[in-house]
Amino acid sequence: MGLSNSKSNSNYKKVSFDLNTKKEIFKYANGRRFHNDENSKYFLPNDDEEVDRLQIQHFLFCYLWQGNYSSPISDLLDRGGAKVLDVGCGPGTWLLNMSTDYPRVSFTGIDISPIYPSEIKPCNLTFQTANILEGLPFPDNHFDFVYMRFLLTAFTEDDWQNKVIQELCRVLKPGGYIEIMEGDMVLNPEGDCGKILMNAFRSILLSKSINPRICSKIMNLLSNHQSLTNFTCEERLCPVGTWAGRVGEGISQDFCSTLYTLRGALSDVIEAEGIIGEKFSYEDLVKGFVDECNQFKANFRHCRFYAQKI
Repeated sequence: MGLSNSKSNSNYKKVSFDLNTKKEIFKYANGRRFHNDENSKYFLPNDDEEVDRLQIQHFLFCYLWQGNYSSPISDLLDRGGAKVLDVGCGPGTWLLNMSTDYPRVSFTGIDISPIYPSEIKPCNLTFQTANILEGLPFPDNHFDFVYMRFLLTAFTEDDWQNKVIQELCRVLKPGGYIEIMEGDMVLNPEGDCGKILMNAFRSILLSKSINPRICSKIMNLLSNHQSLTNFTCEERLCPVGTWAGRVGEGISQDFCSTLYTLRGALSDVIEAEGIIGEKFSYEDLVKGFVDECNQFKANFRHCRFYAQKI
């Protein structure tokens, strides 16, 4: 069962227009704001509540990885004059961090929704509204570093193979690096409540032809591209739960925020299986999920993949 159903669609209302296309930029459902790009499968919201979640998420994973990137580009950034692209930049938190740290580097961010800052930002940072599946609005061999993360829920496996990797490589200069950061959609271990919730989430992704385990295939997708070399995959185990201190607690809260954001869609899937009833609510499942993560010291695999253009 997908997210688009008659009940949800009846709650949509149109606001904000793209001056070039005269098309509504956003749509609303159940009190949340979403993008209005029919060519994107990304189904998480893009309102202020989601922006807050993404900003906290950025700092959690920056701490977990002890830095904003893993590619060997520190000397390039320190010298200045480089051009960096962030695809699917969201509110631009990564770019705001990076453009402040490297004021002599030119940074560009694109996203399908204009939720990035339009005025209060460093002078070496620009944003554009664009969808990579429709082609990046930049010439070939234009950027020294191309970065993308947290877009597992946006692309089908065919998109990854035939559009996304191709476009990232096209706009990358020879000698430049591409870096992709994604997590695996499987907790280790998954308790009873965790399995119910995560299976429902994975079911929604599969209904949209999105592979929830794409993280295990990204290295092959990169290595199959003829213009890339020097492939590297770095891994971290991301702890989920207060058992791992403030970082684990923060990642647990990030999970729970997403689960509540998707409550309607996940509940539909779970109810169809007869799991939720009068004595067993969605809140019970989420609470059980949190308890299980602490009891079993749960984690999930998170990866950074990077390669160099020949």
